Amino acid sequence: MISLKTSFFVVAFALAFAICPALHAQATGSFSGNVRDKSGSAIAEATITVTAQATGLTREAKTDSAGHYLVPLLPVGLFTVRVDFTGFQSTEAKDLNLQVDEARELDFSIVPATVVSTVTVSGDAVTTETTNPSLGQVITAQQVSQLPLNGRDFVQLATLTAGATAETNSGSFFTSGTDSEVAARGSFSLSVGGSRPNSTDWLLDGVDNNELTAGGVGVLSSIDDIAEFKVLTYSYSAEYGTRAGPTVLVTTKSGTNNFHGSLFEFVRNTDFDAKGPFATTTPKFNLNQFGGTFGGPIIHNKTFFFVDGEQKYQRQGITFTGFIPSLAMRKGDFSADPFGQPVSGLAIANPNMAGSSSNPAIYPNVYFQCDGNGNPIPANPDGSQSQGTPCNKIPTNLINSAGQGLLNIYPAPNANGNGFNYVNEPVRILNETKFDVRVDHSLTTKDNLFGRFSYDQAFSFAPGGAPGLAELNAFGSNENLINHARNAAVGWSHVFAANTLNQATFGYDRIFNYIDSQGNFTCGSALLGIPNANTGCSPDGTPLAGGSFSQGVVSIEPTSGYWSLGDRGYSPFQGGTNIYSFKDDLDLIRGKHDIHVGVDLRANQMNVGTEAFGSGFLLPGVTGNFTGGGEAAGNPMADLLMGISGGAIHDQTTNGSITGRRWKIIRPFVEDDWRLTPSLTVNLGLAWGITSPITEVHDRMANYIPSTRALLIAGQDGVNRAAGIDRFGGAYEPRVGFAWKVAGSDRTVLRAGFGIYHDSVWSQGAQGLWQNPPNLGETDQFAGAGCAFATSFCALNGGTPSEPFFLSTGFPIPPTPGTVENFQGTFYYQPPNFQPGRVHQYNVNVERQLPGDVLLTAGYAGAVAGHILVSGNAINVNSPSACGVDPTYTIGCLPGGAPYIFPFPTENFNSIILFGDVGKTHYNSLQIKAETKAPKHGLYALIAYTYSRTYDNGLSDGLGSLLSAVYFPLPNWQNLDWSLSQINLNHSFTASIIYDLPFGKGKAFGSSWGPVTDSLLGNWQVTLIERISSGFPVPLIDSNNQSGNTFNEGGNSFNLNRPDQVAGCDTHAASHHLYQWINRACFTPAQAQQLDPNTGALITPGKLGNASRLPVAGPDFVNSDFSLIKQFRLPREMGLNFRAEFFNLFNHPQYASPIADINFNSPAAGTVSPFFGSVNSIVNNPRLIQLALKLSF
Repeated sequence: MISLKTSFFVVAFALAFAICPALHAQATGSFSGNVRDKSGSAIAEATITVTAQATGLTREAKTDSAGHYLVPLLPVGLFTVRVDFTGFQSTEAKDLNLQVDEARELDFSIVPATVVSTVTVSGDAVTTETTNPSLGQVITAQQVSQLPLNGRDFVQLATLTAGATAETNSGSFFTSGTDSEVAARGSFSLSVGGSRPNSTDWLLDGVDNNELTAGGVGVLSSIDDIAEFKVLTYSYSAEYGTRAGPTVLVTTKSGTNNFHGSLFEFVRNTDFDAKGPFATTTPKFNLNQFGGTFGGPIIHNKTFFFVDGEQKYQRQGITFTGFIPSLAMRKGDFSADPFGQPVSGLAIANPNMAGSSSNPAIYPNVYFQCDGNGNPIPANPDGSQSQGTPCNKIPTNLINSAGQGLLNIYPAPNANGNGFNYVNEPVRILNETKFDVRVDHSLTTKDNLFGRFSYDQAFSFAPGGAPGLAELNAFGSNENLINHARNAAVGWSHVFAANTLNQATFGYDRIFNYIDSQGNFTCGSALLGIPNANTGCSPDGTPLAGGSFSQGVVSIEPTSGYWSLGDRGYSPFQGGTNIYSFKDDLDLIRGKHDIHVGVDLRANQMNVGTEAFGSGFLLPGVTGNFTGGGEAAGNPMADLLMGISGGAIHDQTTNGSITGRRWKIIRPFVEDDWRLTPSLTVNLGLAWGITSPITEVHDRMANYIPSTRALLIAGQDGVNRAAGIDRFGGAYEPRVGFAWKVAGSDRTVLRAGFGIYHDSVWSQGAQGLWQNPPNLGETDQFAGAGCAFATSFCALNGGTPSEPFFLSTGFPIPPTPGTVENFQGTFYYQPPNFQPGRVHQYNVNVERQLPGDVLLTAGYAGAVAGHILVSGNAINVNSPSACGVDPTYTIGCLPGGAPYIFPFPTENFNSIILFGDVGKTHYNSLQIKAETKAPKHGLYALIAYTYSRTYDNGLSDGLGSLLSAVYFPLPNWQNLDWSLSQINLNHSFTASIIYDLPFGKGKAFGSSWGPVTDSLLGNWQVTLIERISSGFPVPLIDSNNQSGNTFNEGGNSFNLNRPDQVAGCDTHAASHHLYQWINRACFTPAQAQQLDPNTGALITPGKLGNASRLPVAGPDFVNSDFSLIKQFRLPREMGLNFRAEFFNLFNHPQYASPIADINFNSPAAGTVSPFFGSVNSIVNNPRLIQLALKLSF
């Protein structure tokens, strides 16, 4: 049997050499049409000559017996199309701007020859898309260069496409959030039809430009290097679709027969900017972005070059608002909350005398005791206290030194805001260098060659929140990031005959991301006295050689809204991508058929660090459960101060910290654009996506099968190299569509299409398989319901110790090599029959040409997807204690209300994480777009509106989602978790406008102005990008899960519950101001489990909340970016361009999602936090002003 690897290279070399000459593949377009005489009769054998105006390169074709011609596989740019036929005048159309993936229809009517030899007809007239049923949006060079772009990031323009959305969650891995090394250079969030942002296929000059560790962009091209790009959204050709989301085709600039270039600099300064609503001062923002371009001929009409370079130095202040413990709390005094307000009643209990809040067997003196002066009574050797007055103060001899040391990492509170008591404005640093070199060469009239190399190198310092190791979340500490991106393409196109052409491309894509967080190499955990946290350090805190992955500070993620502590997870980290790609497309024009046959081959490599928490991670960590009891809700900071955590993870690789992951994609395709009649074109296509399961270069993978308790180790005992994962061969992708000229008119076109797409996602669902034994050693501890201490009153009276993690005891050393029997960590499981996500897309739309050169498109677009990767959900969970007890309760219960018991028992009570294909999503939308493609009166506009609904069942991807309480895998979870998606936008409106003001020489006003007046008042231009959308849905949670079940790890890694939603309460009745965005009266904590204090018997069963996963919407989004541009004419065809750009022109704050945790700030048991539903941060910048000069020559 021939292996997939062998097949890959056989196909690649066969196509490269047997079909050769080939190559020049880029995002191309075509001209087609009919040639007739004045009577309407078809002209056969007329010669069609298409000439690129910038380079002089030509292509020829002949009309068929019906007078039809087709010239495909043309690069983007300005063209002249000429018709010659003996006895008739030559006729030509000039200045035809052919765009990416455009099928331009251009008819000619020729007349008998007279003394006039050539007739010139109207050039770049507005035309409808009459032969292509796909939906998408071309972003032209004019838009790229003239619209206001914050950071000069072209990805922002992709969201001008109807039906496209981008996340605004500042913590998302896909935005420029502080915890994302992949988005450090700029956001790459783009979703279409309910797709994930990391399902976008980014192509640069036809070659792969994807980053694999998270699904980002490889090289972020300079906008001065982009000729134009197109976002393909629906029903596109079978040629594309390696990923199930949109495909973005970026085309770089080429040289021409004339030398042209530019020099530019963009400048920002803090003095220009406005202050945000939560900032104490105007955050620092200094930017210097400068560079240039130069291109021209090497050999006239034959060889051309184009180079560009750009340097960016950016210093951006970021306003962080945080919730941290007070100074008093760090000494054991919890009589006031972090805002200094006295707490009502008793907030904490002594875990030495009480059980956990989920099993509160209570001693009469459950609470901490104070003497008559209000001072805590010293604890006895067993942790108990003598009788005194119950209070909220922990005695000194119960304070753990390591826990107190961790709390002292927090800075001192310095604010008293709406759900925050700390504000900091650190400066983010970004230094980036990028350049491109491209050469195009015409070998013969039938052969064209091009080559391009792109370089993008960035260093950034990303602050996490506070100056030390207190941060917004556990994956965002102060850290240094390096992005190392390279992309190369080589292409060759060949014309065998006018009706047989071939093009192909070889590509190489490389991007490596590196992370080094602040605590790395400090041995911080060892110095705090946490045993075995730093296995790369000696006990006295001295770093050991080769131990760099375990020399940081333990990561801690508290509940109740508190900021995280310690080093980020996955640091130090390397995320490396190498992609080798080859694509060939043979175009066969046969009568009414334009047939494309080809193949897309990609060999993917990921060289990635796997040691996630080498210095330890307290997760679900400090929750307050152990200092809760009786009426006391407990406090996470009290748990930590006493050195207690509900969960802890510690891992270390045993066979090297960098894994080499490999997989290949072979995707043959065929497409037939069949011109059935002059008014009807039918598009038929089929692709077959063959994606191999991921393997590791040294077979360092294993798959835990929970049903048999077996560990399938790659390459051993008959297990394949993919750790038992089967290759899926059923990824057939048919495409069917049509374009019909209604009543034969070019002004109105009805289009429709259907297609199936499969998602060769960034991880293939296998990212957990290198975290299983024997290649990883891990110790996990997750405390269940029970007593905190074996010596506590609870335990001595028959209660079960819950075995929490104690900082004083530290982390056990995992046994190596790990086996199923001795492994104490989390097992990872991928079903052997795992399938890639399958998306069914469909659309129907009408395009109408309106007066004024406006094209109006309106239609329906929808998608249904299944087998979507759900990344990392625990499957070894139990139902809430109400199941089988309360006959009216059903959430999380088996049919009939029976309890759901841990289905997969293991030797060491391990968690089991599923990487499965159980995700589903539905998308329906109305999309309306108006565009002026050939602007009149100096006005260009693109206006798009989308009304849509996106539903899914959780779709946890571990990267972009907000914290959500999913009930997977409890019975009926599909219905329990089904809700509006986190990327749902009910309404989305975008407008981009470029308007040349009608003043100055050659304009409607001021044509007679003198040079001085014209230089001051003439040649002004204004540009605008306007975005208005409804808010994203908000996932409501209760971080104090008292239901009696435990999710522990995975998609619900913080063991979250949801609140109950009050029946009949109007969730929209809130005033929607910062202090109450959500109607708090509509939500209450779900019923908490209560046990008999003496026997431990169940008194009140615990329940999961009945609220939807995302029951309310967050704040709407309104933003205006505006540019004022002045063009100065200079001698020798030179020009000087001055621009002033205003981002967020009206300084409209875009508020972040409100506080979604009803347990924020640990309110009294059974109550809702007064901060629940309030807003305390923004996701956009306050108004920024940027000035720029650009010299063109």
